Amino acid sequence: MDNKTVTVFGASGRQGLAQIRQLRAQGYWVRAVSRSPERFYTREFEGVAVVQADYNDLNSLVKACDNADAVFFTHPMFEDALHVNDHIARVGEAAKIVGVKRLVYNTSSWVPDTPCGEPNYDGNLIRENIFAACGVPLTVIRPVLFMDNLLTNWVKPALVNEGVYRYPHQPTMRANWICLDDVAKFMIAAIQREDLIGERIIIGGPDALLPDEVASHLSQAFGKTISFEYITPRHYGEFMHDVFGDVSPLDRESYAAALDDFYQYNNKTNGRAFLVDMQPVLKRIPIKLTSMAEWAKQQDWVLRDNGPSGG
Repeated sequence: MDNKTVTVFGASGRQGLAQIRQLRAQGYWVRAVSRSPERFYTREFEGVAVVQADYNDLNSLVKACDNADAVFFTHPMFEDALHVNDHIARVGEAAKIVGVKRLVYNTSSWVPDTPCGEPNYDGNLIRENIFAACGVPLTVIRPVLFMDNLLTNWVKPALVNEGVYRYPHQPTMRANWICLDDVAKFMIAAIQREDLIGERIIIGGPDALLPDEVASHLSQAFGKTISFEYITPRHYGEFMHDVFGDVSPLDRESYAAALDDFYQYNNKTNGRAFLVDMQPVLKRIPIKLTSMAEWAKQQDWVLRDNGPSGG
């Protein structure tokens, strides 16, 4: 399939920016749907068309999708989270109206094939099914855990200021961390291949790492010792609300309880949602994955105030 233009929803977030980088690297024209056009006033994004759209306004979504060969969608977080199912249905309807040839949904997490009892994961399964029902040829990409989380303002300051990698993963939990640029490469593969239509593909990085191994790779990148410190899911939820309470629709107790339940599930299942055997995936979709060691050495670890939300 010879795609020329791809509409990217959530373009100014970390995930959207990675998608745009990789699309441009492969010669696509990009239409970035964003309420923050200033993100694209740099040479890196020169030539990217920026449009605004309202998830509650079908006409604006139709305009955002019109004449696009493909649509990349990563569902919004925080203030839009309570209405995301309606928004997804509306984006799917808009894509159908204008005849978009391919739709790729990045779930931002592992998703079970059948309900597992954890609301976040089961909610993403519902959202996948909403998109599938719209009738546009769909591929779902299910990344398990992002390396780029380590760059956010809920992790990076502790790394830089304290030399501590603080996360709610039990010390024995392994995870196949994947970088966002590699996620974007899988999304692009999905629009290039007809055999991936209808597929729901779990992806992760090349190595299943323990928390101490993540800390070791970070130590090499920083040139100083980074130690892992386990934070309980409850305390992590309270901390995250302190960071994002101004944009979250939930009060502190509800937010902390939801995140507590989420990470309790992950810890009790020993990281079921963070592990994936990538050999069969790479045999089918041969992408060179970036290791944690490589990725960490490539990053800018200076604290800044001008990154995307969560950064």
